Amino acid sequence: MTSLHRFLTISAILALSGYGVAYAQGLNAGDYKLAVGSAAPCALTLAADGSAKTDGACGRAGDISHWRATGTGVVFQDNSGTVFATLVAKGDTYAGSTFADSHRVVLTPAGQATAVLAH
Repeated sequence: MTSLHRFLTISAILALSGYGVAYAQGLNAGDYKLAVGSAAPCALTLAADGSAKTDGACGRAGDISHWRATGTGVVFQDNSGTVFATLVAKGDTYAGSTFADSHRVVLTPAGQATAVLAH
């Protein structure tokens, strides 16, 4: 049942995010800070072509290789297309959780302080 639930969830996210691209709210390519769980923030660069690259110090978030703006925020994926995390806009910050283990994820512009939040 877990596989079916995961498949349906991913399908719903992908369907809704495709719809939301036309209404994306201002997440642009550039340099950001990413905090996952209680780990220290790391650097994340988002490219205009939808690719993403971490600075190598992101622990489990190091697998992020793609990003896509949605109507309410952003979705991060790995090379195989598996959803790593979905985040929603909260002012200049984007917050959400990892798909696999529900750890808190916070994305902020590189020039802004990033709070480290516990799981």
